[in-house]
Amino acid sequence: MRVAIPQPVLSDALQQVARAVPANSPIPILYGIHIRFHPVGVTVAASNGVMTIHTDIRQDVAEFPTGPAPEQEAALVVPARYLIDIVRKLPPAPILLELTNRQTLTVRSGDGQFRLFGLDPALFPETPRMDRADWRMTLSNGLLKSMIRQVAFAVSSSEARPLLSGVLCKFDGRNLRFVATDSVRFASRTSPVEQQGDPHVYTAVIPGKGLSELAKLLDEEGETAIVADEAHIRFRSAGMSLYCSLLQGAYPPIDKLVPSNPMTEVTVDTYRILRAIERVTLLAGEGSVVQLRTNTEQTMELLSGTTEIGDVREELRIESMIGPHVAISFNGKYMADIIRAVDSESVTFRFTDKLGPITAVPVGQRASALYLLTPIRTAI
Repeated sequence: MRVAIPQPVLSDALQQVARAVPANSPIPILYGIHIRFHPVGVTVAASNGVMTIHTDIRQDVAEFPTGPAPEQEAALVVPARYLIDIVRKLPPAPILLELTNRQTLTVRSGDGQFRLFGLDPALFPETPRMDRADWRMTLSNGLLKSMIRQVAFAVSSSEARPLLSGVLCKFDGRNLRFVATDSVRFASRTSPVEQQGDPHVYTAVIPGKGLSELAKLLDEEGETAIVADEAHIRFRSAGMSLYCSLLQGAYPPIDKLVPSNPMTEVTVDTYRILRAIERVTLLAGEGSVVQLRTNTEQTMELLSGTTEIGDVREELRIESMIGPHVAISFNGKYMADIIRAVDSESVTFRFTDKLGPITAVPVGQRASALYLLTPIRTAI
């Protein structure tokens, strides 16, 4: 069985699915890329056991040199690293893939020929069947990418609380909400979504790494079709499909985390405070502790330093301030992550006291995005 695919098309498809190949795994088959020849083209796939990515190369792109497309399917799993490197280094011309038997893939281009010995495709993780999916939704790629970017940075990297490594997805029939937290940072983004037919309420926890990879794969244009059941969720866009196993369990309560009676509100320019925090954090040491103080109703200052390195102080203009003056400390790197996710020219910070969470709200988007950061106890 043979098929000819333009080198740029095949290389892009392999790069897409390679995001699912694990860096370390005790299961050898997961280091491979699954190649399936079928009547309408070729599908390449990779999986780490939790996330699986499929990319379809259509028959109108891939040519079957032997005549009509094959009526039967054939598949093989070959080492991902070698196949990707081979295809990337080949010239931008048609690449002939040939499955000469059930164990060898031949790659030909120009005068070059490579043979890769494969593994039994039956050992490759089975793709989840979504025919019993009870929740469906279609989102524009731009909205989906934006919502992921604005919350995924706050997921936990610790294995001690697996649910916090995911993003809580809640749909109430009208609004879609993404929430992520690592117990220090909290990020929430809500967007109204119109769906045809009778929209179903849905709640699930999606692995944060899977969503982050999805955001990298999606183009700005186009749409993504989402289907989900109790155990899996699938995102499909422009020939690419990403499957994730959902995290099971009850996500921690989130509705009571947001302080209801802030003591002080300070509004500043988003770009300027981000750059100021990035500069001040340079001398903050391992703990990245940054101090924030309001001096007057027009200015605030950011400070950091260590006895071994030195210190820094930077003054910043305030756009507006309501309430008494504030003196509080926080992790500068975490705060910078939050401000990078803010999609507005100005951001409002709300403070309760030195130990209460700092709330950040994009100006003009108070109902759609909200962020919290736990302060750091210091002597100020």
